[in-house]
Amino acid sequence: MPLGRPALSRRAGWLWLLALAVLAGLVFASGNLRSLFAEALGKVTLESVAATLPGQIAASLLCGWALHALRPGVSFRASLASRLLRDAGDNLLVLLPGLGEVIGARALVLAGGRTRAAISASALDKFAETVAQVPYIALAAFVLWHGWNPQGASPMLLLVVPAVLLAGYAAWRWLGSGHALAQRLRAEWAKLAEEARDQRSGLPLSTFLHFLAWIMGGVQVWMAANALGAELTFYEAVAIESAAYAGRALLFFVPAGLVTQEAGLVAAALVFGVAAPQALALALVLRLRDVVFGLPLIAWPLYELRHARRAG
Repeated sequence: MPLGRPALSRRAGWLWLLALAVLAGLVFASGNLRSLFAEALGKVTLESVAATLPGQIAASLLCGWALHALRPGVSFRASLASRLLRDAGDNLLVLLPGLGEVIGARALVLAGGRTRAAISASALDKFAETVAQVPYIALAAFVLWHGWNPQGASPMLLLVVPAVLLAGYAAWRWLGSGHALAQRLRAEWAKLAEEARDQRSGLPLSTFLHFLAWIMGGVQVWMAANALGAELTFYEAVAIESAAYAGRALLFFVPAGLVTQEAGLVAAALVFGVAAPQALALALVLRLRDVVFGLPLIAWPLYELRHARRAG
């Protein structure tokens, strides 16, 4: 009997928890990796994390506007809340892959949007965000192809190999067991496509706004790097950020881009002469930023409770 989505999510989550435990074991089993991680952690400061916040606020506002441009049937404020919750879920709820998208769409429904309109708008928003990232992926490929020197690689990057293998295994198991989910999605596709036809006129604006949001990501890396003492130009910061999130996008089945995001960032930073400890510290700063912006998840149960009381 095929497993349902909750069972698949739990299984994938536990698999990735095991993967993280294995990777952590590899780090602390190696004296060089352990010292590298400790040195990087020691370089992280409150100022470096705070330096990312203005850029992240601007990026969140742009992403909320991009979702609102697709006419999900709710206000801009509700669209912004949906994006904040979705991103928080994607970054923090690593044991339940895909829950961020579910929470984001659910937030639109609770704000007064129709269910299918919320789902189709969320899906189109994800598509626009991915299309807007294509130039970023191309920039990352160019930088790494022309500037990467394998002989100067940090041993920390070797962790990406088992991560990719485990990710492939998880994806294979998930897809192999997801027949019931796939059938249900196909059954809903026609109805969602009808909703999407009414919303897709907003795709050009949504894609452009997402592109600007990606640029804001480069601003965050630039400001955080300078707070850490790494002198980078704005172009170099954008290139480093593009490599980090290109790896996360290409290996989309890895929950929250764990390890893959850090490996891409460190690889690109080394190209531009940033020392491995500083590069890893920059990657840790971005993760701490995600924790700060994951705080809206705390309000999610209250949001559901308020809706339940109104419905009652």
